Amino acid sequence: CLTLMMQDRGAAIGAVIHDRAPGGTIYPGYLAYMQRAHANSGKPVALIAARQGTGSDAAATTSTHAGLPVLDGVSQFLVGVRAMFAYRDFRLRAAPESGTVDRERTARWHSSLVDGSRLGEAASLELLSEFGIEVTAPVAAFSADDAVMAANAIGYPVVLKTSAAGISHKSDEGGVILGIEDEAKLRAAYITMSANLGDDVLISTMAPKGIEMLLGIKRDKQFGPVVLIGFGGVLAETLGDIQFALPRFDAAHARRCVDRLKLRPLLDGVRGEPPVAIDAFCEAAANFSALAGALADDVVEADVNPVIVHPGGAIAVDALFIGR
Repeated sequence: CLTLMMQDRGAAIGAVIHDRAPGGTIYPGYLAYMQRAHANSGKPVALIAARQGTGSDAAATTSTHAGLPVLDGVSQFLVGVRAMFAYRDFRLRAAPESGTVDRERTARWHSSLVDGSRLGEAASLELLSEFGIEVTAPVAAFSADDAVMAANAIGYPVVLKTSAAGISHKSDEGGVILGIEDEAKLRAAYITMSANLGDDVLISTMAPKGIEMLLGIKRDKQFGPVVLIGFGGVLAETLGDIQFALPRFDAAHARRCVDRLKLRPLLDGVRGEPPVAIDAFCEAAANFSALAGALADDVVEADVNPVIVHPGGAIAVDALFIGR
């Protein structure tokens, strides 16, 4: 039976689950049909005990050294198999296209990030845009008249955000007002916000309705810059559904990361919602990885949250970069 199962084209590895004989010894019959299945399929087979018990039987050592491992613990074995498959898939990946990054552009942003400088939202979104990521492109305003002029140029509805320095979570401070539909409402919103948070604001277009995702950079002592890919908004702080990847990678690898997220089914549309453009988000993630690689020595941390992924694409609406 084991030989027939192992000869199935869908089978990759076999596991014989048997407890040991008294005294921790191994029944020769177990090894015999393991050897037969391996010989007839060419595929790896292991003898696994549900609990510790190999004892001192020399057959455990000789069989393992012969390429037919004798192991303890089903769960430990399955963790190892999962790691082996992951490594196999890693080896089979096509090499990502390296592409080129404009040196002059990189040098300009290097000078903006020296000595631990913190880029504001407008500058951070501009940086993303220059690396091929769609953004809302906010316009700075310093008075109600400036805000109205910007909104007229952009087109209603618009978003009003504070541009005050030192505020990382604008929504928590009342620094974000969405869906402002006309000049009167914009002036009223500006008066309220400026009274609480200062005159400096940003005006941007309303992003389409969609799923909030995030992209980020963290600096690891061993690996250097690491890219974060996951669900954003409040989900980032409550569930932490995130995958990590080393730059530089392509959209195909970004898709593998996305497909490992726990909330991945949300992107396919649930409860009547349409599916969103996963491929567009993965392209944005690949471009973000190029940014992370180009500015590897300059960025200590970056947070692009949220990236609104909607049926027509993916657009970054807020970002923060901190220089090294």
